[in-house]
Amino acid sequence: MKPILKQILPHVLAIAFFFLLVAVYFAPVIFQGKEIRSIDIEKWVGMAQEVREYAKTEESKDFPVIGWLGNMFSGMPTYSSTHQRLPINFLNFIDDPIKSIHAHGAGMVLIGLICFYILMCVMGISIWLAIAGAIAFAFASYNIIIIDAGHVTKAYVIAMMPLTVAGMWLIFKEKWLLGSALTILGIALSIKNGHIQITYYLAIFCVILYLGYLAHQIKKKEYLKPAKIAGLFLVCIAIAILPNLGKLYANYELGNESIRGATELTAEKTGDDRRISTGLDIDYAFAWSYGLAETMTLLIPNFYGGSSGKELGRDSHLHQAMRANRMQVGSTLRAPTYWGDQPFTKGPVYFGALVCFLFLLGMFVIKNSLKWWFLGATIFFILLSWGRNFMAFNEFLFHYMPLYNKFRTVAMSLVIPGMIFPIIGIWGLKVIFNQEVEKAKLLKSFYWSFGITGGLCLIFWLMPGMFLSFQSVNDIRLEQQLGENFRWFYPALLADREMLLRKDAFRSLAYIVLGAGLIFWFIKSKKNTAKIAQYAAIGIAVLILVDLWVVAKRYVNHDTFVTQQTIAAVREKSVADRFILQDTDPSFRVLNLNNPFNESHTSFFHKSIGGYNAAKLRRYQELIDHRLVREINLIISAFQQVRTFEDLENMNVVFRQTPSLNMLNARYIIFNTDQPPIINPFAFGNAWFVDNYEIVENADAELASLHRINPLTTAVVDRRFVHYLDGFSFQKDENATIEMISYEPVRVRYKFSSTTDQLVVFSEIFYEPRGWEVTINGKKAEHFRANWTLRAMIVPAGEHLIEFKFMPRNFILTSRIASVSSFFILLMLIGAMGWSGWKSFRKKKD
Repeated sequence: MKPILKQILPHVLAIAFFFLLVAVYFAPVIFQGKEIRSIDIEKWVGMAQEVREYAKTEESKDFPVIGWLGNMFSGMPTYSSTHQRLPINFLNFIDDPIKSIHAHGAGMVLIGLICFYILMCVMGISIWLAIAGAIAFAFASYNIIIIDAGHVTKAYVIAMMPLTVAGMWLIFKEKWLLGSALTILGIALSIKNGHIQITYYLAIFCVILYLGYLAHQIKKKEYLKPAKIAGLFLVCIAIAILPNLGKLYANYELGNESIRGATELTAEKTGDDRRISTGLDIDYAFAWSYGLAETMTLLIPNFYGGSSGKELGRDSHLHQAMRANRMQVGSTLRAPTYWGDQPFTKGPVYFGALVCFLFLLGMFVIKNSLKWWFLGATIFFILLSWGRNFMAFNEFLFHYMPLYNKFRTVAMSLVIPGMIFPIIGIWGLKVIFNQEVEKAKLLKSFYWSFGITGGLCLIFWLMPGMFLSFQSVNDIRLEQQLGENFRWFYPALLADREMLLRKDAFRSLAYIVLGAGLIFWFIKSKKNTAKIAQYAAIGIAVLILVDLWVVAKRYVNHDTFVTQQTIAAVREKSVADRFILQDTDPSFRVLNLNNPFNESHTSFFHKSIGGYNAAKLRRYQELIDHRLVREINLIISAFQQVRTFEDLENMNVVFRQTPSLNMLNARYIIFNTDQPPIINPFAFGNAWFVDNYEIVENADAELASLHRINPLTTAVVDRRFVHYLDGFSFQKDENATIEMISYEPVRVRYKFSSTTDQLVVFSEIFYEPRGWEVTINGKKAEHFRANWTLRAMIVPAGEHLIEFKFMPRNFILTSRIASVSSFFILLMLIGAMGWSGWKSFRKKKD
């Protein structure tokens, strides 16, 4: 028993230390019950509210999956936002206990610490160096900044990346069972946590890593082993996919229908004759591209000014300039110190100055040829992060690398170098402290690494203005906003940008000098080298922690945490909300004129024309671009001219000119949340009969027709749906009626009465993969698309109950398969890890 305790105790203490770090960093959450106020999480709460509340009702029990949101973008699948009543995924028992500590912050960092520590142990790294590596990975600035931003799924998938690498490493070492178990676990948890873009980057990195291993084996003229390992990896991937089959199917299905899928419109030729994307628009995908020089933030955090709204103190040039111009200013002020060309940023990607030094040193001293593949991966992902700033490389990949054009924010690819830097850095320290490098080579490597990283910091500390202008392309907007004040404001802002760089360059230099000093102490020591190596490892771990902790606190600090009451106050009903909630009709829609397509407050209380989602349906986005924006601007322009009550009454003239909003049943228009909304008397309602239909040849003609037809009387139908109209002829019935009698997110019922067959258009979004099923008096019927994005159907004469139900049967089936698979895979993983652990113990005992 004692040998087991002796073997396990150091790891238990390391994990306990990680818990302590997280508890201290997130103390307001752990001990005071506060929370991080995150804009993205607030928006998610708004978009998910309808289905979360519906899931509590008796009616919802009729559905195995609640898969449709009716409260944003007039309706869309829940796949990219929230799922309710999915079959259980038994892999939740692995990560949910840690997430339960604090799902939106502490849990993310703790999982990152544990997973990277496991990787370090797999690589044979000593305890203190493993702890140092885990800290370097988990507390890197980007991993903290995305917590503040509320990018929950991204943070968890990043945190779990080292598990997959650890599994691969073990398989390379021919530890087949444990390696396979970790590989399966890493991939399965990565997919389960649902940020496919990070998983995609991880997959590319794993391919590069395998190619490095393959090249090494071929050089040794060993061909069977790499083939065997490739087959094993494929089996591991297949097994890892099974418990995530439902999630992957949902991503595939929605990927084709959302803005990440190809458009049906024939794109207009551009001046540069740019190739048309089959996924996202390239400008949208590359909007957040890291600058070439901006990559220096990996070494110096404020190299590009930090964040788009950084707080400056009394010692800042801008503070002094404002006082000199007799402007009132508090102890701190926020200023646009970031001068890169990203639209905005919460902060830089900073790996740690000492980590950068160690990475370079590791590249010099590690003898294993695999290091060059790590370096190649680092360069590749840095090039990806440059996006539009290196189009010669990235435009080609965007169009030809499989699935790559489905993703946006390419600066995110720096998460892979963010894992590689501490791997190589700590691996290099292992080589040095184990005295595997001859002293002459070690000293030469040390001087080169110190000279490059320290020299860069020294240069930018002493003379940054020689190389940089500190001016941004975004400063043009700033000049327009400030007007005359720009003349004195701008020079002070440039001086502050330079000051921030100089301060952080000196700061980075200090950490490099201190860390290098510890290593130099070891190099020069002749006695007690093992003890000095341990002390140096502890010192390096402390330096990395202090460095990254202090920078992280710039973005998630005491001011970030707020009380639960503050968060709840965000969801308080406004005057406009209370007015609208008095309407007892089962369904209508609300348009908020205040940033309608990037807010979800409206969705929290009402069915919104807008919303917030990065995977909205492409057809709806094209309706926004080609119709809704124009009509919204018309309303805004007209409202700006309202001066009297009579002017307000004249708004009715405007609503006659907004047919697309009318067909979406936009009954209420919020212009000021503190005032009652405008009522649109021309909203068409939930369903209506049309007198005519027009068949069009393609998507271009269908969308163009919305500019000229009246959708209240004419339905526009794409030719591929023409067979649904076979045998139908219009016969008027002046007394025909159709009325929505109940609304649920996944079920809508209508009462129909007519003495003749009718073509009915419903103010509900048509979804191509046929998740929506329709019945007439309980018997299966068919519906089709009309007016670009709505549902329509031929209803026979008589009195009928029409019912639409969202039953995505493929998604339901794959989710059930995933649930059963996850149970058996969990048992298999536990068994494999237990068996490997027992074998290891028996081997050491013998």
